[in-house]
Amino acid sequence: MTEDFLHYLWQNRLFDFLNVHTTSGEPLHIFAPGMHNFDAGPDFRQAVVQIGDIKWVGDVEIHIHSSDWFRHNHHNDEKYKSVALHVVYEHDMEVERIPGEFFPTLELKSYIPEGMWTQYQYLVDSLELLPCRSYLPDFRPIHLRALLSSVAMERFLRKQDDIMAIHAQCHADWNETLFRQLATSFGFKTNATAFELLARSLPFRVLSRHTDSQLQVSALVFGQAGLLDVPHIDSYYDSLKYEYDYLRYKYQLEPIGRHHWNQLRLRPSNFPCLRLSQLAVLLCRTPDLLSALLVRQSVEAFRQLFSVDADPYWERHFHFGQETILPHGVALGETAVDLLLVNAVIPVLFAYHRFFGNQSMLEPTVALLEQLPFEDNRVTRVFRDTPFPNKTALDSQALIELLHRYCKEKRCMECSVGERIVREIGNP
Repeated sequence: MTEDFLHYLWQNRLFDFLNVHTTSGEPLHIFAPGMHNFDAGPDFRQAVVQIGDIKWVGDVEIHIHSSDWFRHNHHNDEKYKSVALHVVYEHDMEVERIPGEFFPTLELKSYIPEGMWTQYQYLVDSLELLPCRSYLPDFRPIHLRALLSSVAMERFLRKQDDIMAIHAQCHADWNETLFRQLATSFGFKTNATAFELLARSLPFRVLSRHTDSQLQVSALVFGQAGLLDVPHIDSYYDSLKYEYDYLRYKYQLEPIGRHHWNQLRLRPSNFPCLRLSQLAVLLCRTPDLLSALLVRQSVEAFRQLFSVDADPYWERHFHFGQETILPHGVALGETAVDLLLVNAVIPVLFAYHRFFGNQSMLEPTVALLEQLPFEDNRVTRVFRDTPFPNKTALDSQALIELLHRYCKEKRCMECSVGERIVREIGNP
């Protein structure tokens, strides 16, 4: 038995609540279970119950055993003096409110349908990432769509909180905020941390002073990445190092270490030097990137904005000084651009519009994900062969949130699918 399950039962009154009595034999009427409290203090606030002939408005505390009251040290906490009812799975001892007066207690053990606990236990104890898989065909598409819509909005709001934390670190500078989020996303999964460290070490206000010179912006980017740390490699490297040594001294910059970059087991298109050069070119080609993003309204317009090629040097290099036999493409591919839109651009625009109260722009911003293709990755493949929608990036983002924030954390009772399995199948 878990307290989360008992909270769910109490909040939704999924027990024989019309015929319950306290452990002392008094009839108990539950008019309102109260508001679930996620802060310190009793589990439910402002519940309305009648015990015998007396109607109470107060708090409810829920435990597996009555003795948990003492194990959780509630007897020494003033916040629990307002408890009107102690709800437990098993009543193993009396709990005194004051000497000689005991808290009214409801023991749920004999009132819970056995099948509900069995189904709940199956879901939370399963080793499968998706323990509800076999039940999903029984759900109507509209139910699954509603779940994904709700979870997708949770993901937007959670990302907004993350972006606003960056915004605060950037002293409320939205250009700096966008640069940090975008740079981190340029690292994709393997080098996201290195790109984030780079962005933190290189203020956007410094870069913006040099966007008329691609050589200088590239020097700043590669230099702060810690990749211009040897005396000589070739003429292109030397020109970058010459510029960087001057700019580093001018702005008192401190580069990150070369060791932060992962260059093993990567596709050539994801090699750090190529991505760094693409980022530098993008910043030079569109110096006022935030303004450019705000006036665009379609995915195609965003894709055109991000269609950049790295410096021609990289057509025959993946690393400084190591020339390849054949030339190769240096363009930022469409798949990479789409990932940047999903992970950086759209979340920043959503946070920006909410920050400034541009309510009319929120729905069009979210709808941009519906213009992008479904993401095929290890997370979304967990939902393969299920009836969950899988057409757009809005679907894939919702599924990623669902797996990480609900399925993996066993929050089945907070998911409408798991809740229905326990409620309807466990209590036919």
